[in-house]
Amino acid sequence: MFSNYGTPMETLFKGILMLAACSGCYLVWWGVAFYPERHVPLWLSGILLVATAACGIMAVNWMAQGIFQAEKVRAGIPVGWILAGGVIGYVVLLVISNIIFHRMVTTELFLIIGWAVLNLITVDTLYASGLFSAGVSVAFVVLTLVVVVASLYCYMIYYELETWKGYIDGFLPLVMVGIVMLVLAGGMFWRK
Repeated sequence: MFSNYGTPMETLFKGILMLAACSGCYLVWWGVAFYPERHVPLWLSGILLVATAACGIMAVNWMAQGIFQAEKVRAGIPVGWILAGGVIGYVVLLVISNIIFHRMVTTELFLIIGWAVLNLITVDTLYASGLFSAGVSVAFVVLTLVVVVASLYCYMIYYELETWKGYIDGFLPLVMVGIVMLVLAGGMFWRK
């Protein structure tokens, strides 16, 4: 499919689609496991969570393979800088959310920042490989940052919301991430 760009782009494309599927599995798990006023069997929640984790692990694996094997035709931002920015951002947000706002730290903060870092590295790779122009890359960077800010807002207010509002609030970041991943995959397919 990406014959001009090689197998690494196909692997990256598969990983992006798998991350969208992971978001979908996470949505199903959240919907079942946290549905207000109804308790589901632990085995069902466990199966859905394992499916979500399996999709996520496959997605990150395929995306990492595509990222590190992609042929670069122009300079991008060094991956180390993006990773360092993610670590610094995570630590700063951890301190702000926990110490200043007294928000209990949960896995979601790590997932939000991890997704942002992975997505920024992916967009940088697509730019460096020549598949995305500077303008398209900037648009995806802005879109990523908007989703991160919106997701962090949902993260910060979750425990202050009533039951049903909190339930809906938990869906929003997953829907946004899923949409961004599908749009990114569509951008790759259209640009090829």
